[in-house]
Amino acid sequence: MTIVAAGDSMIWGSELQDSPHGGPNGYSKKTFAAILADNLPYVCVAYPGIGNREIVTRLLDILNHVDQAGVIVCWTWSSRDNELSADNHIISLQKYLELRGFPYLFTCVDNCILTDNPKINWNHWYLFPEGERTYETTSPRGFYQWAVENKYSIGPDGHPLEQAHQDAAELLKEKYNELVKKFVQQN
Repeated sequence: MTIVAAGDSMIWGSELQDSPHGGPNGYSKKTFAAILADNLPYVCVAYPGIGNREIVTRLLDILNHVDQAGVIVCWTWSSRDNELSADNHIISLQKYLELRGFPYLFTCVDNCILTDNPKINWNHWYLFPEGERTYETTSPRGFYQWAVENKYSIGPDGHPLEQAHQDAAELLKEKYNELVKKFVQQN
């Protein structure tokens, strides 16, 4: 089984040392998603600057051609799609993954995409805990918010660097193991 990761520049690994370029296979192997994949085959369909609509499109382009995959998605800002909410993208992908029987874990860059929509299966989400500077955002938090609040090194273009990804992978590990790795080991 292959682990397929999707998102924007945060999952692509912009500004991480091992992501020197864009284009095919230019993504980093040091993002929290790649770290979680561990020794399993890993494919990243994320790309800098994309919106949630394209996240879904890129995932479906690969998932429609495989029998088994574990999926990690880090949703981005809804404003990239000129939309107020990412709910329709989240719910449509959630339904697809559940129909196909693909294990998945969702998180987000920023909590601005979170709603109280009862159609979203929050059991498949990991949201980040409070940071040291809790006055900056409200709970729960996205990866970027958590990294900033915990004073991780941020690159000149605004991306959390290696240590933030390593520590995020540790935080996500239990939920990932529960939702994805356990399924992978059984199949």
